[in-house]
Amino acid sequence: MRGANRFSKMMIVAMAVSLLTVAVGAEAGDGSSATVAGVLGLRPTETQSCVAIWVPIPEGQALAGFSWFNNDGSVVFPEILLESGRPNDPVTLSEARVMAENVQGTSLAWSQADLTEPVACRSAGLYVLFRFPVGSEYNADGVGGGAALGYQTDGSGYSGWISADGQDWVALSGEVGFALQPRFVSAADAVLVMNGARRAPRGQVPGAGETELFRATPNPFNPSTKLRFNLAQEGRIELAIYNLRGEKVRQIASGVYAAGPHEEVWGGRDDNGRGVASGVYFARLEAGTIALTQRLVLVQ
Repeated sequence: MRGANRFSKMMIVAMAVSLLTVAVGAEAGDGSSATVAGVLGLRPTETQSCVAIWVPIPEGQALAGFSWFNNDGSVVFPEILLESGRPNDPVTLSEARVMAENVQGTSLAWSQADLTEPVACRSAGLYVLFRFPVGSEYNADGVGGGAALGYQTDGSGYSGWISADGQDWVALSGEVGFALQPRFVSAADAVLVMNGARRAPRGQVPGAGETELFRATPNPFNPSTKLRFNLAQEGRIELAIYNLRGEKVRQIASGVYAAGPHEEVWGGRDDNGRGVASGVYFARLEAGTIALTQRLVLVQ
C-alpha cells in the first residue's frame, strides 16, 4: 500500500505540471494538420518509468513505424517496446518486447521512428511503450526541457497511460490523447506477428504459451546475436540462417526440444566455420507446421 501511495502522489504531480504546458501548434509528419496542445512528461523519472500508447491495427495491416511529437531533441529514449493487447488493458514493461533502442527525436517537432520489421498482431491492436531515461525530468518545453511527448485534446490523439514503474498505470483522461501518427503496410509484409502478453496468476510460473521467434538481440549485430524462441509444446525443431538468395548459411539447431523458452547464438559464421560477409540474413524456425522468420543484419 505504501508503494501504491507513493506512485499515486508522484503521478498526480506529474500530470498537474504537464497539463499546464502552453499550447504548441504543429503539423504531423505526414503533412496533415494535427494540433498538438502541449507536451506531457514525468517528474521524477526512474528506471522503469514509461508511457504506453494504444494503437488499433486495421484488419490486414501491420505497423511499420510511426511519428510522434517530441519535446526535447537531446533526450535519448533507451527503448521503444511493442506488444499485442486489448484496449484499456495496457501490458507491463516486462511483458513488452524491445523493438528499437536509443531513439532520439527533434525538439518540439514531429519525429519519426521506423521498426526494423513490420509488426502484425492477433488482437485488436498494439501497445507502443516509450521507456524514459532515468533522471530526464520534464521541466520545460523544447531543447533541454527533458523527456516528454506531445498530447492532443481534440479527440484525435491516441489513448495513453503513464507509469512510474512499468506495471501500475494512470490513464490520460477525457479527450487527452498522445500525438502519434502510425504508418501501416500490408500484413503480408510483416516479419513478426505478436500474439499478446502471456499472463499468469501472481506467484505462478507462466505456461509455455504460443510458439514464437522473438526479436534477436542485438540486431544489427557484430560479432554474435542471440536467437530466442518459445515452443508451445515439445517437438522437433529446425533453426537455420539463410542469405538473401534463400541459401542455407548455418544450421543453428536441430532436434527435439521441450516446451517453453530456448536460446541459441549465431556468431556470424557458416557451417564450415568461415565468417560471412556483412549484410542481411534471415533466421528461420520450423516447429511442426509452424515456420517463423526473423530478419538479421550483420555489420562488420
